[in-house]
Amino acid sequence: MFSVLLSVYRKEQPAYLQQSLDSIFTQTLMPDEVVLVKDGPLIEELDEVIEDYCRKYPILKIVPLVQNQGLGKALNEGLKHCSYDLVARMDTDDIAKPNRFEKQVKVFEEHPELDVVGAWIEEFEGEVKNITSIRKLPESSIAIRKYAKLRNPINHPVVMFRKDAVIAAGSCLIFYC
Repeated sequence: MFSVLLSVYRKEQPAYLQQSLDSIFTQTLMPDEVVLVKDGPLIEELDEVIEDYCRKYPILKIVPLVQNQGLGKALNEGLKHCSYDLVARMDTDDIAKPNRFEKQVKVFEEHPELDVVGAWIEEFEGEVKNITSIRKLPESSIAIRKYAKLRNPINHPVVMFRKDAVIAAGSCLIFYC
């Protein structure tokens, strides 16, 4: 069982939010809940998208914040509302590959000693098929440690982690607080 955690704020595009939510709700392994933080008041079009998805998917849990707090604080608040130990992160302008959650949960099942599982990111412009770059990160412990001395070794919008481990580390969910 796992949660998905996202945060949306007023300057985001409703169409991107729709694509992001569609990619969550068409996974080969569905989440048990999706926690969406409304980081302050939103524009009407974003609220309409959220209301539509709440009607379609009862597992969508909304956490409203009265004022915009910024991504880090919004995610930390959202984490408090995640019911499960495994939490998948996404941004509301990201599109998850259809088997992302299935693959990441499988890694946790095969390696229960892990606290964080990441992924590479394909960045695109316009059409999803128009990939402009791939943000690759190291995969072995040694390579990750070496890389982490200079740069963040985690693509935070595609990370899945153990909630308890993140809380124990100070709940810094965007990995650059």
